[in-house]
Amino acid sequence: MLLVVPDKGAKVSTSHFIPEVWAASILENFRNKAVLTGLANRDYEGDLKAGNTVHIPGIVDIQVKDYKTGVVAKPGGGGTLPRTTAPDEVSDTGIEIKVDQEKSFDFLVDDIDAAQANQPVMDKYSESAAAGLVEDAETFLTTMTLTSGTAATGLTTPTNWETAYDVVRGLRRRLTSAKVPQANRTLLVNAAFEEFLLSDGSKLTAFDKSNTTEGLREAIIGRLLGFDVVVSPWVDDSKPTAAGIYTPSLAFISQVNKTESMRAENKFADRVRGLHVYGGKITRPTAVQVFKAA
Repeated sequence: MLLVVPDKGAKVSTSHFIPEVWAASILENFRNKAVLTGLANRDYEGDLKAGNTVHIPGIVDIQVKDYKTGVVAKPGGGGTLPRTTAPDEVSDTGIEIKVDQEKSFDFLVDDIDAAQANQPVMDKYSESAAAGLVEDAETFLTTMTLTSGTAATGLTTPTNWETAYDVVRGLRRRLTSAKVPQANRTLLVNAAFEEFLLSDGSKLTAFDKSNTTEGLREAIIGRLLGFDVVVSPWVDDSKPTAAGIYTPSLAFISQVNKTESMRAENKFADRVRGLHVYGGKITRPTAVQVFKAA
């Protein structure tokens, strides 16, 4: 019988595990492959934990007054004193985003030291974990966008390029009527709506995609009526669907805030697992106009 005595000076592979390296690599791959999450407003991310609530301050529109005629009442009445002003009360109309989504990844690596020493191997594991995160987060954000935005009623179900164009024009008009800025507008469509936009007679134009992620470069099909047109496989394609989105109103908060490794119990491998926490909200519902075919 052969008795193997472990070398007390030897280190198991997990001793070289660097959580920050893996978390950063997975998150980088996640952001690179994302579509709608790549468009979302990420300005509110910070040191997140599950259950956190992020407060976004909202400021009411500042009233502009006629300084020449003045606003301060004359003593004894009878109008206002010219060239006078008075402050308005400014209230915080902010909203809160709950970081209430908690999803984990958990996988085995035969030799984590070798994986970290071999960048291509580590990339494969990171890309695989990121793909799962993308699938989950895109589904969440797509559902939130289509259900929390404003329903664009009164538009006719498209049957060809011309009627699809009419829908896009209707979404543009609704955004403009809601005083939504002209910049940063995206048209999110499903495969059924995309088919009409790519048919004969299409007026889609190309534009520079150099500052977009890999996922967005693949998803963007052109520009139309002031919209960057993006097709998403996470929008149900059973009926033509399109959403005109002012992207700063689509808030998304995401972080891989725990990554750790341990020896696997039943095989010679290392176990890597992590926790992804996130949340999102439509901060201005009228800035997201949603069309769904009847």
